[in-house]
Amino acid sequence: MVSELGLIQIYTGDGKGKTTAAVGLLVRAAGQGLRCQIIHFMKSEIVSGEDKTLSAIKNVTVMTIGSNLISGKNQNLEEVRTSLKLALLESKKAVSGEYDLVVLDEIIVASSLGLIPESEIFEIAKIKAEATELILTGRGATDSLIEMADLVTEMREIKHPFATGVEARRGIEF
Repeated sequence: MVSELGLIQIYTGDGKGKTTAAVGLLVRAAGQGLRCQIIHFMKSEIVSGEDKTLSAIKNVTVMTIGSNLISGKNQNLEEVRTSLKLALLESKKAVSGEYDLVVLDEIIVASSLGLIPESEIFEIAKIKAEATELILTGRGATDSLIEMADLVTEMREIKHPFATGVEARRGIEF
């Protein structure tokens, strides 16, 4: 028997692979004909390999709305907050039933940095259509978020090449 119930999943932790796991699930859903959307909250300047591929799939929408705080460039915090408010509005539209699966990439980081209130994540979960699968990613998931979710996976770093000076590699880290 196949369930049509949409659940809430969280990929969190300090290890690599949170977005990659979410994208893998999105690809699986898209392959089954589900309407999918990924909204990046913190990666506006990164043109990743997965986004290039996902953008080519007809039933997948990719949005990079948030501001790329990871870049290290000086940024106007008010502009960052404004972009994140837009990402929240788009997220609420996406989970209303417009899509079958929605990934809110790095939304947990945006909340843990105090750029968006955690209550906004709970609001998105509350208004989510019953059949919509919601995937939240990012370091720093609180106990409250973990309790709200149906599935939580914590990525734990044991060893990473960055620690030995290996820089991000095209096709592997981005």
